Amino acid sequence: MNQLDYLWDYQKLDLKMEDLKSKKKNSTARKNLYKAIKYLKNQQEDLIKINSIVDKKNHVYNRIYHEFQRINKDLANEKAKLYSEEVKSFKELDQIEKKILETQEKLDKSREELNALIKDMDNINNELKLVTNHLRKGKREYEKHKKDYDLVVEELDTEYSKIKSQRDSIKEKLDKSLLRKYNAVKGNHSMVMAEIQQNRCGGCNMFLASLVIQNVRDNVDAVECENCGRILYLGDNSSAD
Repeated sequence: MNQLDYLWDYQKLDLKMEDLKSKKKNSTARKNLYKAIKYLKNQQEDLIKINSIVDKKNHVYNRIYHEFQRINKDLANEKAKLYSEEVKSFKELDQIEKKILETQEKLDKSREELNALIKDMDNINNELKLVTNHLRKGKREYEKHKKDYDLVVEELDTEYSKIKSQRDSIKEKLDKSLLRKYNAVKGNHSMVMAEIQQNRCGGCNMFLASLVIQNVRDNVDAVECENCGRILYLGDNSSAD
């Protein structure tokens, strides 16, 4: 075998390795795992938002509750005055009764705010339970798809390592300058070498001059297609006059 024959086999294995990487990246197991991760992340974000709302509601609840307690105490004090000996006139009595009515209104308003807030907290608690259930479901889905993906990765990586070992074995037989040229062309084309078919480049289908084909046949270094830059190759399946 000459250097181009080795390079052709090297490319076959190289393409298989790229195909395995593509299979891993585009596998159904990977897509399912990504969806599970995204779902889990969304639920975690929802949980953070709800916890933030709960903290704010708790702060409001504490404020209203303490206000309620204060107003209730004021009401009790005013009622105590009503029956005390401190009241000396009807005017003072009217003022105390007026203060009691005003304080009672404040107390009723504070009670309404508390009841509304408690109702909101109940709704938030229901949302929290729902998100928590979604999180549990998301974790189960994630664990399932992670297991499936790990199995796919293990299988593909095993095959990848086997093919890489074969490719590396051929690599040791290749001239370094030829390998450098191969890697340079690979920057532009996934398939670096193109087999000649009916006097045309198998990569870009451009018609090749007889001298070019003869140079490839004579194994004159590595002959590149003048149009696409791929390394031309004449193998067992090639057809050239």
